[in-house]
Amino acid sequence: MTEIIPVVLALFGVVALMLGVLFLMKWLNTRITGRKNGNGIRISSCVGVGQDKSVMAVKAGSKNLLIGVTQGSITLICELSNEDMALIEGAPSADGDMAGRSFAECMKYNAAKLGRDFITPKPHKDDNDDNGNS
Repeated sequence: MTEIIPVVLALFGVVALMLGVLFLMKWLNTRITGRKNGNGIRISSCVGVGQDKSVMAVKAGSKNLLIGVTQGSITLICELSNEDMALIEGAPSADGDMAGRSFAECMKYNAAKLGRDFITPKPHKDDNDDNGNS
């Protein structure tokens, strides 16, 4: 029992040290950047257009920007008006707002759009055997 006490104290010491380093890093970040939180820049929407390529609607302060992001660069496409940004932020998805739905519901929705029923399995030849042989 006496061997456990130093191990438990060392464990608490390591956890306290880790928390101390975390708060120190947070304090240093606040001192270096001069702000308490990262609310200055916000990504409103992001659409992938290829491998490692995307288009983002970004709100930076009072400006609304549409930027293209690749692995090697970030390019300003245009500035957006407040009305355009409101449309982007409040726009439902192109597939009938399927966000938050289950995978099965998304499959049923997309199968119905194609006019097919992918959810119901097709019977096998062995399933139609009247002799009961499986």
